[in-house]
Amino acid sequence: MKKIFDDIYVGSNIILILNDYTKDFDKILIFSNETIADLYFEKFKSTLNEKDKIFYFAIEDGEEYKNIESILPVYDFMLENNFSRKSLVISLGGGVICDMGGYISATYMRGIEFIQVPTSLLAQVDASVGGKVAINHPKCKNMIGSFKNPYRVIIDVEFLKTLPKREFKSGMGELLKHSFLTKDKSYFEYIENNVEKIKNLDNKVLENIVEQSIRIKKHYVDIDPFEKGERAFLNLGHTYAHALESFFDYKAFTHGEAVAKGVIFDLELSLLRGKINNEYLERAKNIFKLFEIDTDLIYLPSDKFISLMRKDKKNSFGKIITILLDSEGHLSKTEIKEDEIIKIVDKYKNNFLRASIDIGTNSCRLLIAEVQRNNENIIFKKEIYKDLEIVKLGEDVNMNKFLKEEAIERTLRCLKKYKEIIDKYSIEEKSIICFATSATRDANNRDYFIKRVYDETKIKINCISGDEEAYINFKGVVSSFDKNFKENILVFDIGGGSTEFTLGNINGIKKEISLNIGSVRIAEKFLLDNGIYNYCEENRIKAKEWIKENLKELEDFKKEDFTLIGVAGTTTTQVSVREKMEIYDSEKIHLSSLTSKEINDNLDLFIKNINKQEIKGLDPKRKDVIIGGTIILKEILDYFGKDFIIVSENDNLMGAILEGVENKW
Repeated sequence: MKKIFDDIYVGSNIILILNDYTKDFDKILIFSNETIADLYFEKFKSTLNEKDKIFYFAIEDGEEYKNIESILPVYDFMLENNFSRKSLVISLGGGVICDMGGYISATYMRGIEFIQVPTSLLAQVDASVGGKVAINHPKCKNMIGSFKNPYRVIIDVEFLKTLPKREFKSGMGELLKHSFLTKDKSYFEYIENNVEKIKNLDNKVLENIVEQSIRIKKHYVDIDPFEKGERAFLNLGHTYAHALESFFDYKAFTHGEAVAKGVIFDLELSLLRGKINNEYLERAKNIFKLFEIDTDLIYLPSDKFISLMRKDKKNSFGKIITILLDSEGHLSKTEIKEDEIIKIVDKYKNNFLRASIDIGTNSCRLLIAEVQRNNENIIFKKEIYKDLEIVKLGEDVNMNKFLKEEAIERTLRCLKKYKEIIDKYSIEEKSIICFATSATRDANNRDYFIKRVYDETKIKINCISGDEEAYINFKGVVSSFDKNFKENILVFDIGGGSTEFTLGNINGIKKEISLNIGSVRIAEKFLLDNGIYNYCEENRIKAKEWIKENLKELEDFKKEDFTLIGVAGTTTTQVSVREKMEIYDSEKIHLSSLTSKEINDNLDLFIKNINKQEIKGLDPKRKDVIIGGTIILKEILDYFGKDFIIVSENDNLMGAILEGVENKW
């Protein structure tokens, strides 16, 4: 353990020292979020002495909860439990919690003491130090706050061992910013020389970089505690970063990811004004790249984005203020003009937002992604927004070849919602890819539906064939693998009306076929008796035999060696149910393995409980079709003699983002 300032300690496994600083308080509130609480509240209960005066309060996790609505219940709790001016708040968590805990202590009874115990790298090097505490306003980040220094800051790098990879990278975004704030380049070079040790979470190296970052930040805080002058240099990259976070409702980018882009924005301005050269800019980009942090700016509409930049708290008199840097490390505040912003962002025209919409038999889905155009190719960079809504467009299509008016209305409501989201992100019409699959292509009133959607939403629907659907599914899946992955894969997508099969590898597609077997089609054909679902063994056997008969068309596929990869709702739901997910977690699902036994277990679970109780991990709107889909899934594995499949979150939505759906066949 190292005491780097009178009130700041850095080390490994040092939480016990909290007991030295909690003795003089009548009550102690451990304030955190639900994620951190699950990980550490029990540990704290065993670590801290005087347990009778310790209370715990956890809020929901996320930047979107950093607001007054989340804080009011904390005040209620403290009042109900008679917290006084002699009480203490311990903020246990990342940057959001450190900011909020500090704000609570600054405002409760006009101010009580607080201790920061930051658990994320971002919080350890930024939010926990400096005495600025704040919450967000709906229109602007950190607009409501105060200056209040913590009583103590206890930084334990062991917390970083449980930090998700993305959150660690977010912290590195802010930490790397500090390396530009000193004329002494030894810190920058130390980071460059210790990249692997940092990535491997070497305690000694982590303690060193955290300490150095804190010393840099503390330097500016001490000379300008109320941000009247030089402290503003700590906001390098933040004018752009805060606007970016606000544009995406604090959901698409972590603070550190936004700051990394913001630093490059400020350096682009420095380049534009001749303060640095291209070599300096590229070296800066490279140090972020070493930690897999993307620094490309996003080409966003200047009218909307510039107005957000104007709302930054550094601004006054209608001017947009940001930070300049020269090659010798000199920093300065400067006004940036609108034409300069446009010039900088225009350099990144090939980095933009794209949307794809899948209008399926059972559901509509939306994916908005940050992409990059490289010659004629589209490279996926980041998921911005994803949504699924059960609309049952294909209800009864199997029987009457007609889209019902009420099904069209449900789908239209969903597509109107999607168009509002797309318009909010100002995505150009040419970057909206919308495709319809089995239900639409099988319907005799297809043209009426497509025209009505365009008339009411201006969304152009491409009704694609089964082969086309198989193609974009495969392209979506294969994007998950690097170029060294040479094995054959057989990608299948169990939709509502059809199932697509595509065999190939990283180099291309060998064979593809679309079969008219789908979860909705099975349910309507075999599992419905007079409008009531009947999952009796007799009906299931009939469905099974019909599926087997259709799968015979895949005989040629059996001659190849491959790994089975399943996409879309039927397969992803199996993993969600296995893990008993109360909140769907796509990262946990993507590329996970699902065994034949687990599928059988799920099928038994569905049959026994589908009409009796809620099943964890199963969207209630999917319950009408999940048994039919699971039977199809089970028969596919049995047909190919496979014990498991790999489940991919990347499917036709991703394929459409990368490939489009026009003029490809």
